[in-house]
Formats: sequence, structure tokens, C-alpha cells
Amino acid sequence: MHASYYHKAHACIMVFDVQRKVTYKNLSNWYKELREFRPEIPCIVVANKIDADMKMTQKSFNFARKFNLPFYFVSAADGTNVVKLFSDAIKLAVAYKQNSGDFMDEVMRELENFELQKKGEDSDKDESNPERKLPST
Repeated sequence: MHASYYHKAHACIMVFDVQRKVTYKNLSNWYKELREFRPEIPCIVVANKIDADMKMTQKSFNFARKFNLPFYFVSAADGTNVVKLFSDAIKLAVAYKQNSGDFMDEVMRELENFELQKKGEDSDKDESNPERKLPST
């Protein structure tokens, strides 16, 4: 994925399709790339399409365990665990944002503060130098 997709991310949900083994195999590459750009954000692993084969919920998917990541079985089609997944992801993202010591987050905060200061200075200049109105003819 393009680096801009990671910009300001405070959590990640990595989803694989239980019916397509290649998507599970790609988790390692996706996770490695994620950690290059956002080394500290919380990440959740999701097995999707369990509605197609409920036996998949009995299967062991070791990727999440290997990296000590939360793991969910969901079905986007019938809604199984979708609300729980997003609720938990939001909680993790908010907690991360409030307590982040990630270098990139610190850089982004500094840039945002700089932009806010610059905008404040620009508006101060506008107020102290009102435009002169030319007399109408």
C-alpha cells in the first residue's frame, strides 16, 4: 500500500478471507509494511467470511498469536462480530492516541501545532492591517 494510507493511523484492522488462503499468507507482508510506517499502533487480525463455512471458527490461525495481536472471526455478510470488532478497534485507537509515544505521532503533533501557530499569526496580520477601501465613483 502507499505510505499515505498509514498517515495519522491510530489503529489497524488486518482482514483476511478464510476462503482464500493467499490472503492469510499475505498477513506477514502486510504486517511488516505496517510496522515500517507505524511501528506502535494497535493492530487487530480478522478472519472474515465465516458465514460461508462455520467450521473455520474451529481452525487455528497462528499469525495473531505469534505477534500477540487480538483476533476476531467475523462475517461482513451477516454482521457476526462486526460491531464488537469496530468497537474494540475504536477503543484501542483512542487509548493509543491519548498515550502515544510514537516518534511519528510526535512529529505530526509538532507539524500540526506549527500550522496552527502560522494560521494564527496570519489572521493577526489580517486584523492589524485591514484592507483599504477605495472610494467609489
